[in-house]
Amino acid sequence: MILVTGGSGFIGRRVTSRLTEGGNSVRVLARGQRRADQPSGVEVVRGDVVSAEGLSEAMSEVEKVVHLVAIIRESGSQTFEAVIRQGTERLVESAKAAGVKKFVYVSAIGAQDDPYYPYLHAKWAAERAVALSGLKYTILRPSIIFGEGDEFFNALAGLVRYNPVVPVAGDGKAKFQPLWVEDLVTCIVACLDEEAHGGQTLEVGGPEHLTYEEILDIVKEALGKSRVKVHVPLAVMRPLAQMMEWVLPKPPVTRDQLKMLALDNITETDSMMRSFGVQPRRLADSLDYIKR
Repeated sequence: MILVTGGSGFIGRRVTSRLTEGGNSVRVLARGQRRADQPSGVEVVRGDVVSAEGLSEAMSEVEKVVHLVAIIRESGSQTFEAVIRQGTERLVESAKAAGVKKFVYVSAIGAQDDPYYPYLHAKWAAERAVALSGLKYTILRPSIIFGEGDEFFNALAGLVRYNPVVPVAGDGKAKFQPLWVEDLVTCIVACLDEEAHGGQTLEVGGPEHLTYEEILDIVKEALGKSRVKVHVPLAVMRPLAQMMEWVLPKPPVTRDQLKMLALDNITETDSMMRSFGVQPRRLADSLDYIKR
């Protein structure tokens, strides 16, 4: 039995589909009523990594775990510290008690021991919990993920589609390495092999390093839109981001995200081929979904 946390999310739904197609028994941990459609045969159990409610029951007969639960913005009690760090620590404890044979954790490029970047600091602390657990594990650090249902590229498409003038935060030179979601799923499934990449932390990304502004241009081209780009200084963006955090349940950008623009979100362009023998898709070849 394989337990997938975050199995109802953007990445998780694809992981469960791939695993069931491969003939695996799959169980999804769901926090509440949001129990998104799952492939036939997938067992859904209720539990919460933050409170640890239901984790012991969810781990019954589980041999492998894919841990995907995370948030990209904080809201009320759903903080990076609570969900990412503490949630991972509690899940690791339950996995150890259950004798899990392989634990795969999806972190993020840039995870680091620096509280100035709360999201990345929480990811680093979660990685530490996994690495020090005594479990056989693999940690994956992907760059930004694209595919039908993603937040980042669909949000950019919305900006381009409906605004004749598109704002660019700062100088637009922050670098990313967009990775197709199905390529990431291939990595996750490969890491579930007990003998594969044991005790390793692997950074993975697509075949290109692209600046934010280059990504915006690719989205514009995919939509066939001609738009004026206006660079907005970060000093101006920060108070706007704070205001949006106050009034919007899902602000398009947060102050923490603006901070991370100072960091390039990249690894080697051959990272997928070296670690998994996979040639990842280019962003420009896989954006049909934003046209819908």
